[in-house]
Amino acid sequence: MFINSHLSILILSITLSVPTTLIINHLVNPQPQFAVFDFNGTINSYNKDLTAQNIDKETLMLKNRQFNFILSTVLSDYIRQNNVILLMEPAVIKGAPNVTNHLQRKISLAISRLPS
Repeated sequence: MFINSHLSILILSITLSVPTTLIINHLVNPQPQFAVFDFNGTINSYNKDLTAQNIDKETLMLKNRQFNFILSTVLSDYIRQNNVILLMEPAVIKGAPNVTNHLQRKISLAISRLPS
């Protein structure tokens, strides 16, 4: 009798704890959403702007390093803050929001704050 009662309590505990744990995990760690970003278009646009400035090689290399750092930082921050997985634009036909313009504005703002 004693073993049956403990076994019943153990089974009840497991039966209640597993779904509760799964529900709490889902609420605390929601599944990431998907979004689209035109990575290649953003880089090409920036390179086109740099080419139009007609600057020397050292300045060009510096600006490219700064851009790469800012691009990486903005994308990483957006991914972390919004719990999203960014997909490159050609990989998605439709169904995921395109956040390219929003992120390009953030990148432009960060670049404009760099010392001249």
